[in-house]
Amino acid sequence: MTRKSKQDWLEQGLQILARDGLNGLTIDRMALKLGVTKGSFYHHFKNIRHFEEQLLSHWANQYLSTAASLPEDKSQLLPLLDTIMEETFTPITEPEIAIRMWAHQDERARQFVERVDAVRRGFVLEVFRSTVGDEQQAGLMADMLFALTIGSLTSLPRISPERVLDLYREFKRLYNL
Repeated sequence: MTRKSKQDWLEQGLQILARDGLNGLTIDRMALKLGVTKGSFYHHFKNIRHFEEQLLSHWANQYLSTAASLPEDKSQLLPLLDTIMEETFTPITEPEIAIRMWAHQDERARQFVERVDAVRRGFVLEVFRSTVGDEQQAGLMADMLFALTIGSLTSLPRISPERVLDLYREFKRLYNL
């Protein structure tokens, strides 16, 4: 049996969380999917609570590390936002839906989601600041786009990725972006 890394456990945890929700996130299920014993889990994590904390941190760091490397050239911000929007509604975002549900019932999860959302909103606000030049208008636009994005992630029935991109294009058209 091959040993699995901490990263393997975290990635598997995100996959299970996306597919089965928080209640499906068990040590037994992850060990089975990874093809290892539960002892491997305890090699990396003290307990399931410690794992959950590490999982939330791992998820958040995927976004926070990207935000740290934004282009200095403000003219590159809107094309970057376009790319982000095109990539947003892929399987990589599936864990986020479960994490947002988790955040409604767990203070730790809520703190991680709020931190990620603050960084995301800050980026979008900067995009619109550099585009429209008016702080109030940029804030309104950032909130609208944020609501569109998060709302489409959590709506039932789900809005298709194609439809979300259509909504984003219409948003840009309305604001002459």
